[in-house]
Amino acid sequence: MTSRERVEQAIIGGEVDRLPYCFWYHFRTEPWFPQGFHGEYRAPASEALLQQYIEGMSHATYEFWRRYQPDILKVMHDIPYETPTGFSFVHGVDDWAKLQPLEPDRGHFGAQIEMLKRLRQRVPDDVPIIETVFNAFYYANKLCEGKLLAHLALAPEAVQQGLQIIQTNLQLYGRLVLTVCDGIYYAVNGIGSDAAPRHVYEEFFAPLDRAFLQSVSDGKFNVLHLHGYGDLYADLLADAPAAIVCWSDRSTTLSLAAGKRLFDRCVMGGLNERELPQMCRERVFQQAQNALDSVGRRGFILAPGCSVPTDISPELLMAIREFALGTQAS
Repeated sequence: MTSRERVEQAIIGGEVDRLPYCFWYHFRTEPWFPQGFHGEYRAPASEALLQQYIEGMSHATYEFWRRYQPDILKVMHDIPYETPTGFSFVHGVDDWAKLQPLEPDRGHFGAQIEMLKRLRQRVPDDVPIIETVFNAFYYANKLCEGKLLAHLALAPEAVQQGLQIIQTNLQLYGRLVLTVCDGIYYAVNGIGSDAAPRHVYEEFFAPLDRAFLQSVSDGKFNVLHLHGYGDLYADLLADAPAAIVCWSDRSTTLSLAAGKRLFDRCVMGGLNERELPQMCRERVFQQAQNALDSVGRRGFILAPGCSVPTDISPELLMAIREFALGTQAS
């Protein structure tokens, strides 16, 4: 099977020749990464800085794929969210009104799209490429430096005005992504007890996340990633449209097997991304086999629950690949 065929079979719960696998990491710590892009948001970058990012990111991501050959190439969205010129961050609730609509094919979004196009030209067509999109909670919380819940409690209408601007920008961008990529890895932040109370996520953010997933529901390889540790409110998005669901099953109250029953579709995970850098090859194999035993070969993609450190030992990532290749059907 090709990677595309293998993942397609995993999505429909069919037979695979071997277990598909995937892993990913951020590139922000690498020497080539533009210094001006280390934050989560910033004012419009110069054309030179955007070109530096496009060239560096497309090259680094391609080399990552060439080295490890994951069945899904998950692209990191490491370019900052674009804010208005002169914007530092959301100091008070009145600043939410300063956020502006963004064109999906210009500025920082446009640079990411150009990078994705270059990547698609280099990576074989039989390898599905999915772009990472963080949700409105993620960007809003970064823009106010972690004070999102306090702002919501103080002035919910003002905050929701800003959230809607971010949401519209993300949905327009997501639609454009699907003209280049095979799907979107939608990272849902705020859906766990480590980030927000359940009633807050359910009232303010679950509707936004459902709306985004619905707007890109024709993405054949879309992944719903529930980001968080501890208790997840997974039931609130259990029926949301996505081909694959991924979460940190080793670091939350929702096990891989329980999640597969809840979502009733292909799940991706099984490896503890927090422990992975300290593991040995044998431990990687042991954890991977345990995950495989818990859910079976059908409808399962082996992966860490979230990104791993950029400086992780390549041998450990190769161990994931080695295990997957060793699951070939006899």
